[in-house]
Amino acid sequence: MKRLLTFFSIIILALVLFSCGNAEIDDFQIVIPENADLSTKYAAENLASMLSERGDGVEIVTDSAREAKFEILIGDTNREESKTVSELSNGQYLLFARDSKIVIKGYGIYVGAGAHALVNEYDLKISDLPTEESPKNFVFPEKYDSVIFMIGDGMGENHIKMAEKNGMPTFIARSFIATGKSITRSQSVIDKTADATDSAASGTAMATGYKTLNSYVGLDANGNPVQNVRELAFSLGAKTAVVTTDKITGATPSSYMCHNISRENTEELQAEIDALSASGKIDYVAGSVDNNLTGEVRKALSTISKDSSQFFIMIEEGHIDKRAHEKDNEGAVEMVKRFNDAVAYATQFTLCHPDTLLIVTADHETGKLTASKYNEYGYLFHSYNHTNEDVPFFMLGAGASAYDGQTLENIELAKICASAYTTEPFGME
Repeated sequence: MKRLLTFFSIIILALVLFSCGNAEIDDFQIVIPENADLSTKYAAENLASMLSERGDGVEIVTDSAREAKFEILIGDTNREESKTVSELSNGQYLLFARDSKIVIKGYGIYVGAGAHALVNEYDLKISDLPTEESPKNFVFPEKYDSVIFMIGDGMGENHIKMAEKNGMPTFIARSFIATGKSITRSQSVIDKTADATDSAASGTAMATGYKTLNSYVGLDANGNPVQNVRELAFSLGAKTAVVTTDKITGATPSSYMCHNISRENTEELQAEIDALSASGKIDYVAGSVDNNLTGEVRKALSTISKDSSQFFIMIEEGHIDKRAHEKDNEGAVEMVKRFNDAVAYATQFTLCHPDTLLIVTADHETGKLTASKYNEYGYLFHSYNHTNEDVPFFMLGAGASAYDGQTLENIELAKICASAYTTEPFGME
């Protein structure tokens, strides 16, 4: 009986290898569920992007499309081959060949780990894929050499909770390896000359590792220009980008490109940014992208990561802050959702390019938002201004676990970013 089972196992394996292993990757189409969650959707998009960079054109369809012979099934599709019995735990994924299909699944955000394994571990050699489902643990490399830094302007913990209570299934970054808090007070707050930081001082702190005065852009508290992490990365050969829904001369994006005594000197800031672009000292700049944030993030990452280039990118959703200044609950919820969509794409990009560190945070809290049973959204703004409340940070990538549960000064985030490019000290002591 054992010999018979062994014989049939060999026959099944041979049939799988014959039907799937002899196919080329561009014979396949990528299939996702009709109502795919963000992680599954963007894992598929990142896989398609990686294949395109290698010269393989692969179409993405939903499982409502007509079934094809060769398919890469991502997530819980309605295809028979997608039915699995493995119970995955955090950090695990599945990748195997079944008949003429390739099956990729993951626990939560880790679906992208299977896409990475297909391209980078198996080098698209379909005949080498396992033919039985066996959960694999995804492990980041020991060091990261590129950084995606995402800022939700004005986004405190309660802004996220309010969005989750009002239609956003979950904030994707909650599944990251590390979560903690960032202290946002500027030097002006420390000196007691201001009640709370502004975006120029907080942006400069996260960009340069220096606490500074409100309104200063790329200057320390004494008014001296200080290097930002984007400039550091560029000087050492990395490609760099800045993407924001705010105007490109806004305080936060300017902190990663400019050095000026005032955030209000718009013409001078624009001239600095134009000079950077004209001289090739920045590779991708996009402001006022509004509802195309995820699309611009996709294009920017494709541009600066091409040919496995080392890179740094700062991405900002600037309108959470603007809606909070107006005590606009509905608007703030929609802007957090928009930011979350971009975070979801960046998350799958990071899993597909695991030498990347992804940090999601805020520059400060706006509106003193608290839970309230007297508001239909479940949360109530108590101020039109910024506050000194700590804001959350989330990290995904090599070494992130070391920061789990910590409370950090915002200048420490700049130093963590800088360590991708240099071992030299960065920022203030």
